[in-house]
Amino acid sequence: MKKLIIACNVLILFIVLVKIAIVGGIVKNSETANSFLTVNEAAADSPVTADFAPPVRDVFEDSLSEERKLLSSLMGKQKALNERENFLQSEERRLNLLRDEILSKIDSLQEIEKRLTTLLEMVEERDNRKYKSMAKLYESVPPVRAGSMLEKLDTRTAAAIIMNMKSKKAGAILGHVNPAKSVEITREITGRVPSSRLTE
Repeated sequence: MKKLIIACNVLILFIVLVKIAIVGGIVKNSETANSFLTVNEAAADSPVTADFAPPVRDVFEDSLSEERKLLSSLMGKQKALNERENFLQSEERRLNLLRDEILSKIDSLQEIEKRLTTLLEMVEERDNRKYKSMAKLYESVPPVRAGSMLEKLDTRTAAAIIMNMKSKKAGAILGHVNPAKSVEITREITGRVPSSRLTE
């Protein structure tokens, strides 16, 4: 845009110089110069009334007014473009800061997720060990007594214990559990992810 303004300034200057050269050449080389002087002398000799004063006019004003308007318009547009560019640069900086902040938060959330996953795995492993030891305990108890004990537990715990037992022992114990409770335990077992299955 700056190159365009400079080119316009050079063009305007060139036009002014050409016009000056043309006007100067016409005045020197033509006979109109003499008549021009005589008109000036006549104007000087004649009395000028206060009511009539010839308007003073710039010779170049008419020819350069369009160029001035164009230059003024171009400068206004250049100013508006500069302001817009400054605004866009500030917005870009602000968005970059927001992006960096969001990426930083994502990284910290991923780190928290890793820690939580590790904790959950540790809790699950601890629960599995607990349920395995409880399953061994229930396997050592006679099936009639183990069945009555399982009936008193909540369905989730009973299902976890049954899942960690050998299938023959689990079947014998479930045979001594109330049928309604046995159905609930079976539903809980089948609803779980089959990560741990009944051992043979």
